[in-house]
Amino acid sequence: MWESICLTLAATAGNNIGKVLQKKGTGILPPLSFKFKVIRAYAVNKSWLIGFLIDISGALLMLRALSLAPVSVIQPVSGCGLAILSIFSHFYLQEVMNVIDWLGITLAGIGTIGVGAGGEEQVASSVSILQLPWLAFFVVILFVGTPEWVASHLQASAERTRT
Repeated sequence: MWESICLTLAATAGNNIGKVLQKKGTGILPPLSFKFKVIRAYAVNKSWLIGFLIDISGALLMLRALSLAPVSVIQPVSGCGLAILSIFSHFYLQEVMNVIDWLGITLAGIGTIGVGAGGEEQVASSVSILQLPWLAFFVVILFVGTPEWVASHLQASAERTRT
């Protein structure tokens, strides 16, 4: 299971980082068309070509990971690619990240470990239909209420420091 998770992390990092490098390379390139001159310009642009190869390598690694583990494990782990992309953008593109960004990256890493630990063979459990409203309630609190609370707390803190 851990092998497929590591492959997925490498794959999603390759996909995201490859796209950043391709985007950076297109800064000096003409709009993509099927003209030979334009295709040649893309093919000889070092940044774009490296990004393209990394992106394709990531796709191949993802196929390998999917052959080793179920999609229910691979897909949540691939979401960690956005955290990897954020870290890469911070160091490579010099993008500034705040505390909330770093907290999100940390939670994505913890979630990936949780999926790996929970992804081992387990006995199936049943969930009562009466428990689903409670589950929905807690998901709403977690994903809607918590960010709202953090935003209001940060706004109040910023107002206190201004006065």
